[in-house]
Amino acid sequence: MDSTHARLIACFTAVFRGLAPDQAPHASVDTLLAWDSSHHFMLMQVIEENFAIQIPEEVLGDIDSFAGFEDYLARKGTES
Repeated sequence: MDSTHARLIACFTAVFRGLAPDQAPHASVDTLLAWDSSHHFMLMQVIEENFAIQIPEEVLGDIDSFAGFEDYLARKGTES
């Protein structure tokens, strides 16, 4: 597992208390009842801090899953 994946798991489990690390890669708006707009905003902030990036607002609305954030980070060439 690369460190980007592991760091993203840590971000998800920090925001969604009770989410097990092995569940995080499967997390999405459709699978987590707790994923509302405030959790989405908190998740974005935690990811931005952890990866030292800024996610544009126009992109953020399109990212609604762990896989979506992982793909975005891969496209941005974030350090692993």
